[in-house]
Amino acid sequence: MNSLTRRLTLPFVAFVVAGSLALVLWIGVEEQRQSREQFAAMARTNAAFIRSQNLPASERTAQALGEVLGVRVYFLDALNEWTPPGSGWDKTSTAEYQALPAEGGVFSPEISTEAAVARIAQGRSLVLLRAAEPLTEFLFRPRTLGVLGAFWALSLALAWVLARGIVRPLRGFVARLPHIAEENSEPLPEASRTDEIGQLARAYDSTRTQLADERRAREQAERLATLGKMTTGLAHEINNPVAAIKLHTQLLEAEVAGAHDERLSIILAETAKIESLVSQWMFLARPQPPQLAPCDLADLISASVKTLTPAAAHANVKIINQLTPGLIVNGDRRRLAQAFDNIIINAIHAMSARGGELKIECRVTSDKGRKNIISFTDTGAGFSSAAIAKGTELFFSEKEGGMGIGLSVTSEILRAHGGELRLANAASGGAEVSLHLPAAN
Repeated sequence: MNSLTRRLTLPFVAFVVAGSLALVLWIGVEEQRQSREQFAAMARTNAAFIRSQNLPASERTAQALGEVLGVRVYFLDALNEWTPPGSGWDKTSTAEYQALPAEGGVFSPEISTEAAVARIAQGRSLVLLRAAEPLTEFLFRPRTLGVLGAFWALSLALAWVLARGIVRPLRGFVARLPHIAEENSEPLPEASRTDEIGQLARAYDSTRTQLADERRAREQAERLATLGKMTTGLAHEINNPVAAIKLHTQLLEAEVAGAHDERLSIILAETAKIESLVSQWMFLARPQPPQLAPCDLADLISASVKTLTPAAAHANVKIINQLTPGLIVNGDRRRLAQAFDNIIINAIHAMSARGGELKIECRVTSDKGRKNIISFTDTGAGFSSAAIAKGTELFFSEKEGGMGIGLSVTSEILRAHGGELRLANAASGGAEVSLHLPAAN
């Protein structure tokens, strides 16, 4: 038996035993009181009968009445002078008898007997004498057993309620405790309760959420540390060859103008991808605060669309840019352009198998300050539920060969600008990425 069960069981058993004894005692006393009242009423009724019938107060009348009632019957002509023959008690030494009111009552002349006295006329009384019923005789009567049975049934029901409401939830907590840090663990059903068990369940769920967040943060920090080591070592080794490739491609483009423009454009575009990837690695490894200056989001997105239109056309994706100039924010042009590039590239990749359409729109809201909300909506397969929940986490990717960096970098860039990135599925079924950026004053 565990400690909590013992602590609940012992007081509960003591309560049941004490309650049972108290009930038995109360029922016995109550039964005895009612029996004495009935005995006194019997004496008064028979005294009234004798008085109404003018029966003589003789020994023969007493004997006949005693046979009918099943008790010994006596007549007293003077309350303080005559003792019922053979009764075994002395009225002159009985204070209870002397203290009876004029109409009589019940008293115990000795431990084993009870006497009921009722007045017949002035100076004459009827006395009924019977053996006193001990308190123990009331214990096994049907009424006593019925009350005790009901009390024990209620006690068992209370024990079941306590076990179900306290012990069982705590055992559930103990069973779930080793798995408290698991992200997929379901919330405790007791969290909806308003008592202390509910508070404990909510504290458990809150602790579980905090531990899961801390574990994700620790994993993120470990990944960033690994990425930082990789980036520091590779950035120099990658940037130098890329810069050389880009320079010689531009020189070659000037020398063979018009002859191989498409191929040279592809080389320059792929070189730009490598530069962008290295830049994102460096941003994650050693993030720098944004260099803020007024800039127009429409201009930045138009530049990204112009740069990525060839790649979109190659994937049979049509980009519809519906932005108009005048969407001014205080931002870092290079970082924001990097964020827009990441989103457009992801949309192109999502529709590369069957082609599609990417629509770029903007709306301005005044909720919690004036904001520009730029939405990128494609006609692809949309996000999975896991992608909506974890799409901005570092290294999370459902794309084959994807590294899970682009959206994480984009989210960090927006956060550094006081904005946020939201992922959802459009009503039409495609993916919808919205960028919330505070507008400039």
